[in-house]
Amino acid sequence: MTYEAFKEAVLNRLSDDIPNPKQIMIQSVCKNNGKYLDGLIILENKVNIAPTIYLNYYYDYYLTENDFLAAYGRILENYRTNKTNEHIDVRFFTDFDKTESRIVLKLIHYDRNRRLLQDIPHIPFLDLAIVFYCYIPLNSDSGNATILIRNSHLQMWQQTTQMLYPLALENSKRLLAPKLCNMNSLLKEMLPDQNYPTVAVPDDPLYPMYVLTNTQNMFGASCLIYDDLIRSYAEQFQSDFYVLPSSIHEIILVPAFQNDRMKDFSEMVREVNETQISQEEFLSDHAYYYSRDKNQLLYDSSFIDLKTLK
Repeated sequence: MTYEAFKEAVLNRLSDDIPNPKQIMIQSVCKNNGKYLDGLIILENKVNIAPTIYLNYYYDYYLTENDFLAAYGRILENYRTNKTNEHIDVRFFTDFDKTESRIVLKLIHYDRNRRLLQDIPHIPFLDLAIVFYCYIPLNSDSGNATILIRNSHLQMWQQTTQMLYPLALENSKRLLAPKLCNMNSLLKEMLPDQNYPTVAVPDDPLYPMYVLTNTQNMFGASCLIYDDLIRSYAEQFQSDFYVLPSSIHEIILVPAFQNDRMKDFSEMVREVNETQISQEEFLSDHAYYYSRDKNQLLYDSSFIDLKTLK
């Protein structure tokens, strides 16, 4: 079955299995790093918010298992598990006074998103970019909704990127508070009944690893730019840090006393990117180094003074 035939078969089955009133559609969605996916959206009972189910991944499963009903069953289970009965009045988004308390930020790779960055407000940050979105917590167990902020929204609100940044930073710290976990403790929490590896730099137990994300485990790499957060951890550990960009959702901090392992850690980041991270969750392909004395984040010959972001 071709991919186009797969999509048509999914739509036909859903038409029979989802009761009326309903609206079912497939939209091409540009994800992070220029990755385009086909997003399946199912709206029931006049709700206007629903989980986006990316059919590309289910087609890969179908090709592996050669079982359409198994792939379709997973799609249906995903929808039923994550659907919500909430209806959001999106008219609030046209009023900046009603929106400003929900505007937060995230980090993405600059070069891989050049096309997207032409249409959205952003601030360059070394080889990354700070971008903005509207965060909408839901009352149900369905998580949250997000709306990427575009240049057209700034024009509608009569705002600028420079005005948006301090507001989004404060909101991010309030709505998406930072969370630091020892990686071994985190794995033990995730896999309580299984054997799990001791995570450390190979052959070097002097380099423990700490995962930095936020309380929602969503776009948590942005904690890197929270006011004096990395500096406070550096003071607590009395050391500099290697900063490993695990994904857009988290970074890994490794205490360091000298900048002599950048090559090793960069190779580790690239290996993880190649084997563990999907394209849309990729953040960067190298490690950074945080200097506690200078309060600077370094990358090769480039650096950014974190004080200048205030």
